[in-house]
Amino acid sequence: MKLFWMEVKRQTTSLTFTIYTLLVMAFVLLNMGPMLARNVAALPTSTNSYDDITATDFQTRKTNGVGQLRYDYQHNTYVTYPLGFAKTVTLPKADQARVRSLLTQANQTETQATLVKALGQVDRLIGGQSAYSSQNIQGFASRPMTKAEARQDHNLILKKDRISGTFARLFADYAGIVMGILPTVVVIAYCYADRRSRATTSLQSKMTSTWRLVGSRYLASLVTLLMPIFLMGIVLTIQIALHYQGYQIDYLAFFKMTGLWLLPTVMVSSAVGFLSDALFGNFLGFVVQIGWWLSTMMIGARQVAGNYGWLLIPRHNSLHNVAYYEAHLPELLFNRLTYAALAIGFICLAVVLLNLQRGGKFHAINFETLGRVRTQSQRVQH
Repeated sequence: MKLFWMEVKRQTTSLTFTIYTLLVMAFVLLNMGPMLARNVAALPTSTNSYDDITATDFQTRKTNGVGQLRYDYQHNTYVTYPLGFAKTVTLPKADQARVRSLLTQANQTETQATLVKALGQVDRLIGGQSAYSSQNIQGFASRPMTKAEARQDHNLILKKDRISGTFARLFADYAGIVMGILPTVVVIAYCYADRRSRATTSLQSKMTSTWRLVGSRYLASLVTLLMPIFLMGIVLTIQIALHYQGYQIDYLAFFKMTGLWLLPTVMVSSAVGFLSDALFGNFLGFVVQIGWWLSTMMIGARQVAGNYGWLLIPRHNSLHNVAYYEAHLPELLFNRLTYAALAIGFICLAVVLLNLQRGGKFHAINFETLGRVRTQSQRVQH
């Protein structure tokens, strides 16, 4: 425990941690501020004020999917997302004729399976990774709530979420965006500073086991990286409790969401930092994490009001759509447990690599190492 607390102190007193805390709090609070002004305890009186929901019925998917395909066909402009980045595709006449045929088929479908099949063929025709793929067709399920759905949503907010839960879910959505990338930067910077000061070499030469060293650092990073999240959770809970006096409030909602929603994301992004240090000994792992983060954000952006699946950063950018969250909670739990397990796997791999470094059997793959290998090979040749 002494090593753990020493690591916590070292990390929280660094300039990197201060900058990280300011960035996280600024991003989350600036986005949450306008949403806190909305009165979720009042039932909307006009259909114009109803939020969108992610519907589960076939007809909504068909109407939106066919409508989007008709628009794309008329303009001969199709958007795909290879590696998470938008790419516009224009088809030749022969392929356009095929799309017209598939559009007719999709418009005549009566079941989910036949709709997915027709749109899937369009997806393959334009190169894949589009909104028409079987994995992304759920994006066509968004529509405004009906009056009955608005009443059900309102009831769930009051009884199930107890008001603070709906804000906590949105809070986790915003915080997850920065938690998916900034912890990697903080951890790599922390490890890189150790390498420059030769602290890693000193620690590795001592009797402390690699498992204990990396485990203490990893746990310390999780605690310190979540500190601003917990602080904001306390402040926002107090603010909501004062604003909604007389209503039932879930005082632990923000902390539940931190554990359920944000912790696995932080575990992964932090673990990537430690693995990157063990593998490369520099900031190269940050480039990998940026690519992962960008692709996740691009995919998640197609359905921000409720999108879990296999995303590192699950999305629920809405104070409503509670029924969707409750219906897909098992999917979200499986997602979070999978990423937590992946993070532990990354840390175990980092420990193995550092153990090999201790024994002189492995060196970080960087320009310095490659330069030494090249020099040695040249000497052998001469």
